[in-house]
Amino acid sequence: MMMRVIRAAVAVLALAVSVDVVSAASIRVAPISVRAPAGGNTASVRLWNDDRKPIAVQVRIFKWSVKNGKDVLEPTKNVVVSPPMTTLVPGTANVIRIVRVAKEAPVRKESYRLIVDQLPDRTTSKAGTVSIMVRHAIPVYFE
Repeated sequence: MMMRVIRAAVAVLALAVSVDVVSAASIRVAPISVRAPAGGNTASVRLWNDDRKPIAVQVRIFKWSVKNGKDVLEPTKNVVVSPPMTTLVPGTANVIRIVRVAKEAPVRKESYRLIVDQLPDRTTSKAGTVSIMVRHAIPVYFE
């Protein structure tokens, strides 16, 4: 048991020594679940950048279902987001609009996932560094 702990500690130390810098952006999203009002076709979320430098993000939406216990995301044309790409300026909020553009009303609850991805900043990447990109997957429902 003690040898396992020592081996794990050595592995963590080796990893820490081999990587110069680990960085991750601080993107906040609210709300973390979106329900359009009954009969409504629009909703929105806010994104914040808590970092000291601008962060580029891409926003996409997918039809969402669960099959055999696994999430299934499928492209959709029934719902769009705007803007699909933006730069988050430090200390400010950005609004992402979600619009159901399908002509027919939903016959039952429709489930989607709003995917917010941080895009890598190639101008600041350096050899020997690890950049961790942030992804938020927010459930969106229309009824």
